[in-house]
Amino acid sequence: MNTTTTTGPSELLDSIVTVLTEAKKVLVVAHLIPDGDTLGSLSALLSAFGAQGIEAVGCCDDAVPRIYRFLPGMEQVYRPESMPAGPFDVVVVVDCGDLGRVGNVRPWLEKADKVVNIDHHVGNTAFGQINWLDPSAAATGEMILTLIEHAQWPIDEQIATALYTSLVTDTGSFRFSNTTPMTMRRAALLRERGAEVNRITSEIYERRSLASLRILAAALPTMTLSADGRIAWLSVSISDMERFGAVQEDLEGLIDYPRSIDGVEIAILFRQLDAQHVKVGLRSTGAADVNAVARQFGGGGHRKAAGCTFIGGLEPAVAAVVPAVQQVLTPGPLER
Repeated sequence: MNTTTTTGPSELLDSIVTVLTEAKKVLVVAHLIPDGDTLGSLSALLSAFGAQGIEAVGCCDDAVPRIYRFLPGMEQVYRPESMPAGPFDVVVVVDCGDLGRVGNVRPWLEKADKVVNIDHHVGNTAFGQINWLDPSAAATGEMILTLIEHAQWPIDEQIATALYTSLVTDTGSFRFSNTTPMTMRRAALLRERGAEVNRITSEIYERRSLASLRILAAALPTMTLSADGRIAWLSVSISDMERFGAVQEDLEGLIDYPRSIDGVEIAILFRQLDAQHVKVGLRSTGAADVNAVARQFGGGGHRKAAGCTFIGGLEPAVAAVVPAVQQVLTPGPLER
């Protein structure tokens, strides 16, 4: 039977801590196209487990992006095809809204005795035997901090750095509306515990590859604005990705360009994966719910940040997604 909550009561946290401390071997899983929240959460758990003598490794179906390789424990994060021998009696999945987001790691979940699902996404499918779901959390890392505190495990510099990375990346450096007073208090606590803020900033925001600049130069001319000026979008073709030798992390921050245009309420980034698949990123600056749009195409996320994968070419993706976005915009002044 699934144990599901949206608030994380003490009893649920007790059950998670019990399952983890009694486990012989734990696997921590990050989602496809890993970001700072999923990897920061994974990193913090590996550090916490190590300090408690709990044997654990991490897994992700995509390689750890260069900008996050500074996080503690990334050398213990394996691809599915190179995983060390199991079995893992407990699998902890962090920041994944559904099983599709774990990719080829899924067979390891099916072999485990217990799957613990910890996530803050709206619409999480509660795929674990134990599900802790809190859409009010700014980041899954905020929830991991609560779990570590509840277990009364120490928070060292490595854990603090990992969880601060979760918070700073999922809140857009504390600029997005999901940044709450609690988020700021949690960030202050992590800074007090030794989070390397300068290094986090340098590694994530102050180092760019040449490919990322060339992709930016190729993408900006594709900038398109809707007739009413409320929607803006950029497109990145697979030919440009291949021509510049770019990878997913080289697109980091690209969606902020259409998002920053005065009057724009929804920004979209279309990234062609292959001839028949387009990754769509959606960001809302106002009251519009982009999660509702993403769910129409089999994706999801949050009210103000969501994504999906469109089956079809780049032009069909634009032709289908932009009208769907227009449907969630309501008349009235922009609410930033």
